[in-house]
Amino acid sequence: MKQAYQTFAILAVALLFACGKEDTSQQVAPVQGTSVTQESQFSPPSDGLLTEERAKLYSNASTALLLLSQQWVDRMDKSTEAQEKILILSGFEKARDQVCRKVGLAGIQEYNWISEVAVKNAANKAVLEKAGIQLGIK
Repeated sequence: MKQAYQTFAILAVALLFACGKEDTSQQVAPVQGTSVTQESQFSPPSDGLLTEERAKLYSNASTALLLLSQQWVDRMDKSTEAQEKILILSGFEKARDQVCRKVGLAGIQEYNWISEVAVKNAANKAVLEKAGIQLGIK
């Protein structure tokens, strides 16, 4: 099952960049009905606990964001003009948000909350490990 989620994450990133790969100045368009400004819609659970589903989505998003970062670095390396690099960098955060949404999270804000808060909660250790995420929580 984990393999299927990782495959989905990889496909989400690939589809995100399938169009317009030749034009490095093209910015990623928002997913229908979403935008980075919708980040404020994410509210962390009051108990701070992750569900198994959210942990799996987080794992998939991590894989997809790693691939996205690698693609962005490649685009930056191929870019020769400073203005073009600025355009590429300006679209990076939007693209990160889109990838998280396509995977099923509530955008980059939820991903960041899980990364910065939820993983530090020892009560989430078993759920995260079941999703394939190994932590140093005791």
